[in-house]
Amino acid sequence: MNKGQSLVVQFVIFFLIGFTLFISTGSIFKYQSDMFRERNIESSLNLSNSYLSSVIISAIDSCKECDFVSITTKMQNMTAGYILEFELTKASGLNVSIPQIKKYSNSTVHNLIFSLNNSSGKSGSTEPLTLTFNKNQNNLGVK
Repeated sequence: MNKGQSLVVQFVIFFLIGFTLFISTGSIFKYQSDMFRERNIESSLNLSNSYLSSVIISAIDSCKECDFVSITTKMQNMTAGYILEFELTKASGLNVSIPQIKKYSNSTVHNLIFSLNNSSGKSGSTEPLTLTFNKNQNNLGVK
């Protein structure tokens, strides 16, 4: 092997080593970014679910003399631009979800949902969320 061939082989080997290091470093940072985003989304869903559970408990327990209670709140977007959906059903309780990526968080609001006659409603995080509670009929709704 002469000197010219040796330089070409040496260049190719160093190029492959550099390219491999570049790809592996990029892959490590991409994996770390994906893991961080996943944890952030899960924490945001759980935090939103916990906040709505406390608002529901506050609506039910707030005014002892009132027959009808309505609380309007606006959820801050903490999920990197994904739109949250809130659904309240008698069967499964409070569901907070991001349908675009199929992530959700479920809560029975400390088993309070099962003691109500009817609980229903669906809303998104783009508009203000209104919780209504009718004490006469024991109905909780989301608008």
